[in-house]
Amino acid sequence: MTVAALGLAVVPAGPAAAHHGWEHYDTSAAYYVSGTVTDVRWGNPHPEVTLRVEGKQVPGDWADREIPAELEDIGGRQVMEATRSYSGSSDELKLFLAPIERLSAWGMDGEVEAGEKLEVVGYLDREHDDELRPEMIVLEDGQAVRQRSVPLPVAPEAAPQGGDAAAPAESASGTGAGGATDDDGTSSSAASDSKDSSDATVWLVTGGAVLLLFAVGGYYVVRRANRA
Repeated sequence: MTVAALGLAVVPAGPAAAHHGWEHYDTSAAYYVSGTVTDVRWGNPHPEVTLRVEGKQVPGDWADREIPAELEDIGGRQVMEATRSYSGSSDELKLFLAPIERLSAWGMDGEVEAGEKLEVVGYLDREHDDELRPEMIVLEDGQAVRQRSVPLPVAPEAAPQGGDAAAPAESASGTGAGGATDDDGTSSSAASDSKDSSDATVWLVTGGAVLLLFAVGGYYVVRRANRA
């Protein structure tokens, strides 16, 4: 009887170990990734979906996409606006979805299947950079399914400038109305104008000195002639 009880106690230990709260993930950075499902383990406490990473760049319309109203009520729009492109090196990510009962209640019919395309925004595990807990997934048919029902322990920060957003042509190429930018931050045209101005000043000073020298020399010659 004791052995049987021990066996029953050990059985749920495996799945339970995979059950982590949101604080187990770094929610200060929300990452976008898209790809193809390669493997699925559909069960509680969290269905596990392995996604082959095929896209990392945040789509241009991402922040304006429609999301479930319940997710919007707990900061989902802020997450969409703060989403940054996935910068990790993992070719595959393991996604831990919400419990099956919640997925069903949130309008998701059926299971995610191998070969299906997904878009995901979520947070990396603090200890395993190849594991991600989604905030929301977008199914192949375009349906957005929330994966969160509680506020985040830490709100995601905006993506660093120049990290995700495409830089304006002037900034990216170093050229624009003011010309190219040098290492010291001065535009080439401004540097050129400054150089021309300096050259002109040098010539004026030099020319003035020469004229003064001729004037003094002439005065000296005249005085010598008068004395003679």
